[in-house]
Amino acid sequence: MDSKFIFMFVLPLAILAAGICLSIWSDILKDASTNPLKPYSFANTQLMWWTLIIVCTFCYAYGCGNFEIPKMSNSSLILLGISLGTTTAAKIIDNRDAATAIVRHQDTNNGRHFFSNILSDGNGISVHRFQAFVFNIIFGCMFLNDFFPDCNFIEFNPNELALMGVSSAAYISLKATENK
Repeated sequence: MDSKFIFMFVLPLAILAAGICLSIWSDILKDASTNPLKPYSFANTQLMWWTLIIVCTFCYAYGCGNFEIPKMSNSSLILLGISLGTTTAAKIIDNRDAATAIVRHQDTNNGRHFFSNILSDGNGISVHRFQAFVFNIIFGCMFLNDFFPDCNFIEFNPNELALMGVSSAAYISLKATENK
């Protein structure tokens, strides 16, 4: 098996499969919760989404570019940074809420329904979670669509990146009040 094939297909597919298997058979995408059926976390899901997209395309570009380190766009790093910042802020909020005596929706919700978990706060499906979810899907599809014709990482303009940042900030801001 040639090295190019390994980096362009085998390694990205193995990483993608590992991410999917971890997502299904471990708590990697779940909230910290006292509930035995921990609910899925939007923030963890967003971080996994961007990690898999960027790592898999990086491996593919490495093989496609004759084993030269591919030039990543600033947008790739910013999107990963937004996702990491969102996950970090969500964990801080969850830890703060868990330290208080309030009843948290994460502790009463169950982890059986992925989309219901990531799109719901204590009152059901919420607009801020749905909006952040939709923008992540759209930007991920745009990223992949732009990448595959020529193995170049997309460079989103500042307004597009600001849209992703505002979307994540709205999610975090309103998450902070979900358990009040």
